Amino acid sequence: MPYVQVDTNLWAVMRYPKDRPVAMIQGLANRENVPLFFVMTWHPEPSKRRVVSQHDTLEAANSSVLWDTNQVARVSQATAGPANGRR
Repeated sequence: MPYVQVDTNLWAVMRYPKDRPVAMIQGLANRENVPLFFVMTWHPEPSKRRVVSQHDTLEAANSSVLWDTNQVARVSQATAGPANGRR
């Protein structure tokens, strides 16, 4: 599942639409220096992002962000069909 590192401990989670992130993941460490990964809603202004979940690994945090299956279905229907383009 795609995510892009945009800063030292910040990742943009990319799904559909592909022109903007759908979520952000912030990596922090607690007092015992145990890494934690917080999934946040996407907003261009960082102060308006909200934490929605906490995970122990980056992969678990990324996996928690769901795909918009309606968008995937629309793209699949638009590009599926015979090689000659006839339906």
